[in-house]
Amino acid sequence: MSRGPDHPNHWELEGQNGEPEIRDPEFDPDWRTVVAQAPASEEERALFPQTRAIELCLPNAFDPADAPRLIWQVRRAGFNTVLLNCFSGGYTAFDSTTMRAWEFPAQDPRFADRDPVAPLLAAAHAERITVYALVECLRVGSESGKRGPILRRRSEWAAHGRDRSARGAGSRFLCPANRHVWRFLGDLLYEILEHYPFQGLYLRDLHYPLEPPDCRADYCRCDYCRSAVWHSLGVKIHEIPDDPDHPDRYNLTSWRSKQLAALLHYLRLRVGKVCAPSLTLAEVYLGEEGEQAHPESSGYVDAGSWTKEHLVPIAALRPLPAMTAISEQWIERVAMLTESALVMPVLSAEPDGLFLETLDRLSVLPIAGVVVREPYDLAAPPLNRLATGPWRERTQVTEERPLLAVCALLSATIRLLPADSPLSAFLSDVLRVVQPLGERWPPQQCETLYENLLGLEERIADEKMNLGEPAPAVVRNFRLARQLLRMVELEGS
Repeated sequence: MSRGPDHPNHWELEGQNGEPEIRDPEFDPDWRTVVAQAPASEEERALFPQTRAIELCLPNAFDPADAPRLIWQVRRAGFNTVLLNCFSGGYTAFDSTTMRAWEFPAQDPRFADRDPVAPLLAAAHAERITVYALVECLRVGSESGKRGPILRRRSEWAAHGRDRSARGAGSRFLCPANRHVWRFLGDLLYEILEHYPFQGLYLRDLHYPLEPPDCRADYCRCDYCRSAVWHSLGVKIHEIPDDPDHPDRYNLTSWRSKQLAALLHYLRLRVGKVCAPSLTLAEVYLGEEGEQAHPESSGYVDAGSWTKEHLVPIAALRPLPAMTAISEQWIERVAMLTESALVMPVLSAEPDGLFLETLDRLSVLPIAGVVVREPYDLAAPPLNRLATGPWRERTQVTEERPLLAVCALLSATIRLLPADSPLSAFLSDVLRVVQPLGERWPPQQCETLYENLLGLEERIADEKMNLGEPAPAVVRNFRLARQLLRMVELEGS
């Protein structure tokens, strides 16, 4: 769905000879001017957002005065969402009262006496860029195995391996079951949303430690977990066999998974007390088919389970650390999960060719968007590929009112098609029937529309219905609408 120059989010893309051209702010004094948007209808606000997010890890020499220029580069590269790293390696990017209260360093020494968060948020809001606070929840140490400031002071919080020591991956991770860890993270997230106008949280590293290359480990065996497992399951961790089919091993795996789910639920409750409309996204690892992360270490059986259980509205899927490149099998796994969950693949912008190829393969999937992590170069291709296509405002309406979002997607599809298209006439008839129903559709109505959309997708794919250029966007809208209808069915069952 293209947007013309009259749209409030339109910005000049075409220069001479059709080459992309963005006006430089040094020669355009009004580049930061916010254009007032026309009031959008309730249905238009329900359109599911196509997120194009980029992770921002600020350099040591970052000057807050450079924030407007950085955000301008982000928008020029085609992104509409920023993930701003606020808590990494056990340090906060801002002066934190929570860290000080828990007797940890109040701020990352790289940003001493500076607040890089506030100016970046101000610049992003001026450019209508959505900003999430990225929090590396349980990872509080460096990749080199060096302990961060939190575990140096609170060693009892560390995740322990088989030898009950906090070496290896455990030297970087907090125990997900420790209730003191829960309180600390809850306090920190509360403070972030209370003091800064973030649109939501992006939670990373909410899992037990993973150890490449096979990502098989057996955490956590700290004193807290040993006691909790004994009281919950009536067995001692060190006596549980490694056989995954053994009942005690199965129960232990299930117990660990429940600890992560309970932690995420607790954090969302804490967040809701300070900022009810904020959106909480969580990143989970996803392996290739048949090579999923070991449940004892990852703490989940299916990467889409958190969305199915409504712990998070969207799960960001990240390849396992052992994967050097995105494979066709991994894309297929993502496609399978889109049938029952809202997902957002996490990609690296290098190498260029593979990144563009992956974007093309994802373009027709009903995904919530993409996340680009380091390494990348904002000033160079291939990120400019993201500057094409529809821009949509982030909203939480889809999670709360999925059937309204289905109507919005069908309306958007009609606008893609010629006025005399038979498909446009069919969708208009559908809307005349379902729009008066609001959010109370009969189950048979949902099932009928689901089957109709599936049939239309197959006809478009078999080229029995030639739609020309809009075909990929139409297919994507139909798939996403089917996905939302399936979510309604699962909620009602």
